[in-house]
Amino acid sequence: MGLIASIMSRLTPYAIQEHLPRASTSCALATVVILALLGLRRWQHKSPYKSLRGPKASSGLGFLLDLHNPESLNWHFEMAEKYGHVAKLDGGMMQRDALYITDPAALNAVLVRNDHSFQQSSDIAGLFGLIHHGDGDEHKKHRKVVDPIFTITHISRLTPLFYNVIHQLQAAINAELVDKPQGLEVDILDWLVRTTLELIAQAGLGHTFNSFDHTSREFKEFQWAITSVLPIAGRMFFFLPFMQSWRKIRPVWFRRLLSTLVTYLPWSAPREFKKACDTLHPVYESVLEGKKKLYREGGMSALEANASSGKDLMTILFKSNREADPQDQLSDQAVIANMGSVVHGAQETTARTLARFILLLALNTELQARLRTEVREARKLKGSDDDFEFRELENLPLLDAVCRETLRLFTPVTFVWRQTMEDTVVPLHYPIIATDGTRLRSLLITKGTTVYLGLAAANRSQAIWGPDADNFKPERWMGKRAYELITNEGVRLPGSYSNMRTQGMPRNEVYYSRDK
Repeated sequence: MGLIASIMSRLTPYAIQEHLPRASTSCALATVVILALLGLRRWQHKSPYKSLRGPKASSGLGFLLDLHNPESLNWHFEMAEKYGHVAKLDGGMMQRDALYITDPAALNAVLVRNDHSFQQSSDIAGLFGLIHHGDGDEHKKHRKVVDPIFTITHISRLTPLFYNVIHQLQAAINAELVDKPQGLEVDILDWLVRTTLELIAQAGLGHTFNSFDHTSREFKEFQWAITSVLPIAGRMFFFLPFMQSWRKIRPVWFRRLLSTLVTYLPWSAPREFKKACDTLHPVYESVLEGKKKLYREGGMSALEANASSGKDLMTILFKSNREADPQDQLSDQAVIANMGSVVHGAQETTARTLARFILLLALNTELQARLRTEVREARKLKGSDDDFEFRELENLPLLDAVCRETLRLFTPVTFVWRQTMEDTVVPLHYPIIATDGTRLRSLLITKGTTVYLGLAAANRSQAIWGPDADNFKPERWMGKRAYELITNEGVRLPGSYSNMRTQGMPRNEVYYSRDK
C-alpha cells in the first residue's frame, strides 16, 4: 500500500504533462502497429461473402465511415433497392466484410428464432456499460424482474403523467406569447426537447428536471449529457471494440485511476464522453436513493403517495425487484443501469419522432385540419373536456394512422448490429441473386460476422411495402388494427408494433449494462 501511495503521489498534473510528448509518440507508434496487424489479419482472412452484392467502401478503412456518417441516411434507405435485402459491406483493409440485412425472414432469424446465435455486439455492451455504470451478468435475472413492467397495463397507466407534462408545455408556451406581437417565431424544437426529457423523467423516474424553467441548471446539465453522449461516442467509433475490454480491467480502483488520465488527452472526444457519463450516473443514483429512503420510512404506500402516484417505471421496477425471490433480485447498480438504458433510449427516440411528427403536420395543413376535427368530435362524444384515456386515444383512427406512418417512414433507430456467435443458416424471404447468377434461398452466416440490421431500410423497402413505400401515406393504415398485415404478400417483420421494427430490442427486451 505504501508503494501504491508513493506512485499515486507522483501522478500530479505537472508530472503527467511532462511525459505527454513521450506518451503521444508511444501512442502513435502503437496505433500504427495495431493498424498493421489488423491489415495483416484482413489480408489473411478470405471473405465468405464474395458472391454477394453491396456498396463499395468510400475509403480503405472500410464501411464504418459510411455506416456511421450522420449525413448517410440515403445510403441506408437505398440499400435494399440497390443491392437486395442482404448486402455485403466491404471491410476494406482493416476489418472483415459484414452483412447488411433487411430481409424479413432473416431479420426474424437474427432477432427472434436464432437470437442465441446472434448476440448483442461487444461494442454496444461496452459502450452502454460505460454510459450506465451497470453491474451483473445474468441476463435472465434482469429480464425476469424488468420485463413485467413493460406491459400494456403499466404503460397505459402513464397517460395521466404524460398529460401533466403536456399541460405544463401549454402553459409555458402561452406565457412566452403573452403580450407578444403576432408572427413571433417559436423555437418548437427547443420546447420538444424539454417536453421529451420531462416526459421521460416523470414517467420513467418519478423525477422532475423543471425542464420548462429556462434557469434550471439540472435540466441544462442532464440534457447536454443525455443528448451528447452517443454523438460523442460516434466520434470514437474506431475504439468501440475496446470498450468491453476496458470495463473488464480489475481492480476497479485501478481502472478509475486510469480514467482520470483521459483529462490530459489532446483529443476532446474522450474527455467529453467521460464528462457526460459522470453527469448522468449521479442523477439516477440520487433518484434510487430517494425511493429507498421513502420505502424505509413508509413502505410502498409512501412511494405511491409521491407526485407520480407510484406509476413511474422506476417505482414499479423498485417494487418488482423487492418482491422478487432473493436469488432473482437485482443489485442497485443493475437497477440504475436498466433505468438509465430506458431513459436514454426513450429520450433519444421520442424527441426525434415528436419533432418529425410536428414537421409533417406543419407541412400538411389539410392533415392538421382533419386531425383537429377528429379530436373535437371525439371530445364532443365524450361529453366533457377531461383528458382522453389511453383506450380512447387508441380509438382515434386518423391519429393512430399518422403515428404508425411516422414511425414507419422515419424509424427512430436506423440500424442495430449483432455479432454471430456460431455458424448459422438463415432463411430468406427474398432470394439473393449472387454475382455469379446463383439464386440463394438461404444463407450461411459464419461465426464472427458482424450483422447490421437495417430497420429504417426495411421499413422503406418497396418489395415489402409497395411502390409508394417512400411516401408519407397514413391512409395505408386506416381501418387496420395493429396486428393486421398491410405489407405485400402478407410479409411479416419481427416487430411488436404494427408489423414494424422501430427499435432493435427483440420481445421488448431492455438493454442492460454491466459494470463501469
